[in-house]
Amino acid sequence: MASEEPQAKKVKLSVEEKTDTPAKLSPNLLFGMGNPLLDICAVVDKDFLDKYSLKPNDQILADDKHKALFDELVKKFKVEYHAGGATQNSIKIAQWMIQEPHNVGTFFGCIGKDNFGKILKEKAQEAHVDAHYYEQDEEPTGTVCCLHHWR
Repeated sequence: MASEEPQAKKVKLSVEEKTDTPAKLSPNLLFGMGNPLLDICAVVDKDFLDKYSLKPNDQILADDKHKALFDELVKKFKVEYHAGGATQNSIKIAQWMIQEPHNVGTFFGCIGKDNFGKILKEKAQEAHVDAHYYEQDEEPTGTVCCLHHWR
């Protein structure tokens, strides 16, 4: 006879017996593991788009001719950085909705031992996400660019 499967513990978000006091949320209650990305956003000029054969209102998967784009973007324009990637975004938004306590959301992923990895760690910390990254030097930290151009 097969034994019963373990049942997930149900967390109550509010105590309904005598008070309306919310239950205490503990650190690391939410967990996500995925591919972290550093989102890099900037307003750029038409010359920059043309240099890398980019069209307005388009999206591409960067290839070898775009490798220099990321470093040039950071040097030439004012950029904003955000901790990104689907799973990390979900944890980050959940933590933003919870507000206090910090570090209820925990994230695990892999980054490169590079400057973008360092920035990604800082941005996750600023979002109060308890992020743990395996740091390796074979591949760079994953990055995404959002380039805005106003005519």
